[in-house]
Amino acid sequence: MFEYFMMLSDVVLHDPNSPLRSDEKYIPVLEAVVNSSFFDEWERMPYESDLKMAQQNRVGYKANDFVYTLASGRSGNMHKIKAEYLLIFISNPGCPMCRDIREQLTASPMINELSERGDFKVLVIYPDKDLAAWREHLGDYPESWINAYDKDGVLTSERLYDLKAIPALYLLDSDKRVMAKDCT
Repeated sequence: MFEYFMMLSDVVLHDPNSPLRSDEKYIPVLEAVVNSSFFDEWERMPYESDLKMAQQNRVGYKANDFVYTLASGRSGNMHKIKAEYLLIFISNPGCPMCRDIREQLTASPMINELSERGDFKVLVIYPDKDLAAWREHLGDYPESWINAYDKDGVLTSERLYDLKAIPALYLLDSDKRVMAKDCT
């Protein structure tokens, strides 16, 4: 019975395609499993890993900082981007859902107005290694957006952000606290 409830929780609260996906609701479930005697240490390992990821970049907490690299080769720290609101848009070249979100963002009068005032910035970050594909799609995004890649691969290797589904969006306030997570 316990395993059945875990399967349901995983499908409803953890699956990237679930409309009810919520790390905040999934964390107590994962904590129960990790502290449960129903599973041995090997069976708990994937849940421990999921718990660690779910506890990253929680709403209300400061987002993990990382270094991004621009096409020019210049680098910067995400936390040093000055704006009232920063949208981290983790994207892949040619991704249809990424294109849809880009189009929705660029069509939004409110976002355009905030962007023109400098109050809203978008950091599009490419997390993978195929820079040829990334460079080929540089023109897909507005010039006003910060279009960068993860040169050192820390988003993936250090699991700083949950990349099980792309695109991934994180809306941050001026202090780089997460306001919305996976807010597609």
